[in-house]
Amino acid sequence: MLRTHTCGELNKGNLGQTVTLAGWMDAKRNHGGVIFLNLRDIYGVTQMVVKPESPLFKVAEELKSEYVLQITGKVTPRPGANANANMPTGEIEVEAEEIKVLNVSLPLPFGLSEHAGVLEETRLKYRFLDLRMPRMAKNLVLRSRLSQVVRNYLYGLNFNEVETPMLTRSTPEGARDFVVPSRNNPGEFYALPQSPQQFKQVLMMSGMDRYFQLARNFRDEELRSDRQPEHTQIDLEMSFVDEQDIARVVEGMMKAVFAHVGAEISSPFPEMEYSDVMLRYGSDKPDLRYSLEIKDCSEIFKNSGFKVFSETLSTGGVVRAIKGEKGAAFSRGDMDKLTELVKKHGAKGLVWLRFKEGKWESPTLKFIGETEQTALKGLLSVNDGDAVFIAADKAPAAAACLGALRNELITRLKPEPVKKWAFLWVRHFPLLEKDAETGNWTFTHNPFTAPLPEEEGKLDTDPGNVRSCQYDLVLNGVELGSGSVRNHTRALQERIFALMGYDKEQVQSRFGMIVNAMDYGAPPHGGIGIGYDRLIGIICGTDSIRDVIAFPKTTSGACLMSDAPAKLDEKQLKELHLKITE
Repeated sequence: MLRTHTCGELNKGNLGQTVTLAGWMDAKRNHGGVIFLNLRDIYGVTQMVVKPESPLFKVAEELKSEYVLQITGKVTPRPGANANANMPTGEIEVEAEEIKVLNVSLPLPFGLSEHAGVLEETRLKYRFLDLRMPRMAKNLVLRSRLSQVVRNYLYGLNFNEVETPMLTRSTPEGARDFVVPSRNNPGEFYALPQSPQQFKQVLMMSGMDRYFQLARNFRDEELRSDRQPEHTQIDLEMSFVDEQDIARVVEGMMKAVFAHVGAEISSPFPEMEYSDVMLRYGSDKPDLRYSLEIKDCSEIFKNSGFKVFSETLSTGGVVRAIKGEKGAAFSRGDMDKLTELVKKHGAKGLVWLRFKEGKWESPTLKFIGETEQTALKGLLSVNDGDAVFIAADKAPAAAACLGALRNELITRLKPEPVKKWAFLWVRHFPLLEKDAETGNWTFTHNPFTAPLPEEEGKLDTDPGNVRSCQYDLVLNGVELGSGSVRNHTRALQERIFALMGYDKEQVQSRFGMIVNAMDYGAPPHGGIGIGYDRLIGIICGTDSIRDVIAFPKTTSGACLMSDAPAKLDEKQLKELHLKITE
């Protein structure tokens, strides 16, 4: 071994020992002729001392940042005033007796400091340097440890870890596929899996009973801070279960994960119907750390003389409002910006009122009667200094714009959170929705989700209002996981495919693997996929999952360190029977 200890483990118990450490020179200071070196590895930092009378002093003077060093010396106590009780190694230092330079470093393109203000593109270009920063290293170590926690928990519940194929066929699952040309089958292509959905269901039909995988998923879609072209999910599937069985397994796993980071969470998690969560929060992934809630005011304004409200209600729309505590401090310019925000989310406009010194203020106050003002104040529990924002529109549009406004109010007003970790199950999404391009019915989550048994009868008469056995797990306003109880009979699955416009030949062509397996005694089953990158990102407190992935892509899907994607040479293209055209 090139070292006897790591740079994070020495303490007063090692005083007097001769040790050898290896790592990177993190910093160097010359105090009154004494050189102090901070030697760093992934485990921590140890202070090394080179005194002026030492034959190593000249060597130490020449050392540069990020040189790789092997240093042997004696562990001595730090002088009292210099001891650092906040560091694991802060009460000792190593007096250097031998220094070996194992490798040198060019001048760094950026400082390895949390506050260096480096552009993310530069960090990603030199990711091997970026990952040396303690925060980034800590994130990856935690990710590794928590994957072990997940595995141990699931093994304890008799789950079997099974790998599913990376090369499969293209099937419609909600996003574009990444495709891979087949050299042996000219003109034919594999697809990288958007999820292991069909394979994990087939595993249930194979009698595997309980499956899991830390699965790699690939989706060619628009990227953002919480979305990558390739990501990892904790993928689960179980036989002979209902929604509550799956919830108990997932909640137990979340408790084990958070216990590892010193947080105690309680279960069962709260749950809400999709229709209710959209009414109260305007989003299917509300951040319940904050108590802001949307209220329906349609009854208050049913006889309103305000044309905006009366015409909306007469055509089947709704009037809804949300309170912003201390929002009366917003200027007219702030109110205009909030109005523009809701317009971007489909609203026609925004009515706002401020309650200051016992009186309402608003450009539209003359259209709102005193009785309505009093009722509004009572419904929303308005106090002095609050503001109220009202939207009048069709229910989906009102929900969308007030949901976006709720998030903006949280950002601007910074209300006190009622809890640190806010889990929520959102249940029973609509089974189907209209495709904006084709006008046909399509799935809201995936095509294998089962309708609620009591709603199967509406498939032929009112498919748009059929609720499903679909559920999402939300944490702190982030969609953490999505799953469902599945269809397990071919008849019901083909009935739903028919509503989406697939005839039997198309079903067989695109989904033959799974519907054929349903013919041979498929058990009732269900599962969920939980975004592992998002989970780790939330726990680490980062705004971007790129900070918890070792080698992520940019928002354009590029890896700046490896220069991927890249062009193929003519020989490779010829072998794959491909030709690039303009």
